[in-house]
Amino acid sequence: MRFALVCVDVTHVDVDRLFHYAVPDGVVPLIGQRVWVPFGRGAKPVLGYVTGFSDSLPEDVPPEKVKALLGVCEDFAVLTPENLALAFWMRDKYYTTLAACIRCITPASKADGRFPGTRARKGSTKAALPAKVTLTDEQQVAVEHIAASINSKEKCAPILLHGVTGSGKTEVYLHAIQHVLSKGLQAIVLVPEIALTPQIVSLFTARFGGAVAVTHSRLTAGERFHIWKQALDGDVSLVIGPRSAVFAPFKRLGLIVIDEEHEHTYHSDTTPKYDARAVAIKRSELANAVVVLGSATPSLESYSRAVGDMAPSYTLLKMTRRVNQTFPVVNVLDMRRELSRGNTSLFATTFKDALAETLAAGKQAILFLNRRGHSSFVSCKLCGFVMACDHCRVNYTYHAATGTARLVCHYCGRGGAMPKCCPICESVHIKQFGAGTQKVEEEIERLFPGVATLRMDMDTTRGKHGHAKILESFRKGEAQILIGTQMVAKGLDFPNVVLVCVVSADLSLFTGDFRAGEYTFQLLTQVAGRAGRAAGDVGQVYLQTYNPEHYALELAKQADYEAFYTHEIGLRRAMLYPPFSYVFSVMLSGPDEKIVIAALQKLWAIMEYSKKISESGGKAQNKFELLGMSPAFVSKIKKQFRWKILAKCENEEPLKAFVLYCVKKLRENDPLTGINIHLTLNPVMLD
Repeated sequence: MRFALVCVDVTHVDVDRLFHYAVPDGVVPLIGQRVWVPFGRGAKPVLGYVTGFSDSLPEDVPPEKVKALLGVCEDFAVLTPENLALAFWMRDKYYTTLAACIRCITPASKADGRFPGTRARKGSTKAALPAKVTLTDEQQVAVEHIAASINSKEKCAPILLHGVTGSGKTEVYLHAIQHVLSKGLQAIVLVPEIALTPQIVSLFTARFGGAVAVTHSRLTAGERFHIWKQALDGDVSLVIGPRSAVFAPFKRLGLIVIDEEHEHTYHSDTTPKYDARAVAIKRSELANAVVVLGSATPSLESYSRAVGDMAPSYTLLKMTRRVNQTFPVVNVLDMRRELSRGNTSLFATTFKDALAETLAAGKQAILFLNRRGHSSFVSCKLCGFVMACDHCRVNYTYHAATGTARLVCHYCGRGGAMPKCCPICESVHIKQFGAGTQKVEEEIERLFPGVATLRMDMDTTRGKHGHAKILESFRKGEAQILIGTQMVAKGLDFPNVVLVCVVSADLSLFTGDFRAGEYTFQLLTQVAGRAGRAAGDVGQVYLQTYNPEHYALELAKQADYEAFYTHEIGLRRAMLYPPFSYVFSVMLSGPDEKIVIAALQKLWAIMEYSKKISESGGKAQNKFELLGMSPAFVSKIKKQFRWKILAKCENEEPLKAFVLYCVKKLRENDPLTGINIHLTLNPVMLD
């Protein structure tokens, strides 16, 4: 009898193994195909994925216990051999279940487990008619190198394209994709934000027409399936989207482009907590494809791999000149001086004057503040009480919508009306403090009445096409000022924008995270790059700050990435932080804080004991550092209390083995009723 090796679609760790099911006569399943199988005591029909076949049973499985497949779900395999191998790799890499990884890779199903019955409409995979574009010398070198890598039959190292803002990285991507498509191969382009998708799509569809498909989280499940099926059937040759697009089921993959590769949005914050960059590189190895990581401000980890600070090596391509040959002039404005001069408004006088000149000239400006809402917190000026969410340990943010005022928690979405008096001392002196994008918009309307503005943040882009509508309106010149959060900070290209202001340039400097300096430098450099991109225009950028001496701001002003890298990598080396070590976060969460803390204390004791035993061998790779037992940065979300331990080691595999062993011991000694365990290797923020 033939047996199918099936991964059941249940993500519990206790059933994370392959089950043998007899293949009945007349049923011919495929590897990677979804099937119905009886599972559990009641033999309830559940979904499963065929991962292989066997002609025999394991010794510990009696034949009478083996059940038969109930049938197949579709007449095709939802997992290509490459993506099935990727799922097994992800399970080991991100210490989760195989079912969770397969769910991540395949599109969501209907409630009955059946995909829509209609086939995807076939589109044209032919490219539309490269307008003739003359490449710069640096662009030409980059395109030729990428093309040679695509042509090579040998596996090539990932390519890091370090190009300053405005140097024409997108045109390099377009030429590289044109080369891939001309060879009958397929390509994936990853972008970090949905906000960037409309602009990128317009460029790529103009060049490649019906060969392009776009996917992102705002689409319905049916729409995402339609795009996934088009890719599986080869009806499209290019898929563009945020991190999940890396799983597009192409069978002739030749190129993966990761634009703005440094962005933290490429890290999934839900299980499996994968890094799309690492997944892309693994896919390239499986498919013998080429990966291009592009950025004006590469992550320190990526750049260190390119310049030799750590293995494996990347190939570094540099583009140091803007296409229009001019860089914006960056001005750092010390808001302490403004305050001493009696200016208590959101904007420095110098910037207000520059904005007035920009508006008078008919040009456009972008104002950036990475905080949405009107005010960041509400407090009583008499007793000091701060309004906070009962379900999360965070302050409410004040939102001023049309005709209403609301307090909103940005973690669980709960909120309420703005109180007229303090709920503690009943004082009427309860006010809003701090500034968000709504307040910036309000202040601009007060200073420049009649000037059209647009605001782009989570509150204004909730619809499926919210981002596209705002960006298109700004492109058409229907507004002169665009105010926004990090959605406006990167990747956007508006030729009429000559002025950029970062309202609070040090907002991300003091988060307590070792990457705070890197995040700040990247963000400021990226947003500054939105100014003066058209030929003949010299952009003006203003960074408003209370910490003008900070190295991240000083080097962002000069747009000197190499100097920043040298400074930051020295700090990382001295402190043994990534890329010179690996950090593993173990977070426990649950509705009872005392139980969560008690469980974490047990884990700490296990880790301390295991650490001593491991280090007694004297091996350097077994030296672990435990970084405290503490509440998470946001210690309560949606009534779940969150506490964590961080473990650090110079080598990944010993660290992973150490943490997983300790967690296993905890599970054996404690039922952990009502407690969730969250494991993350090298979290993007030390939450």
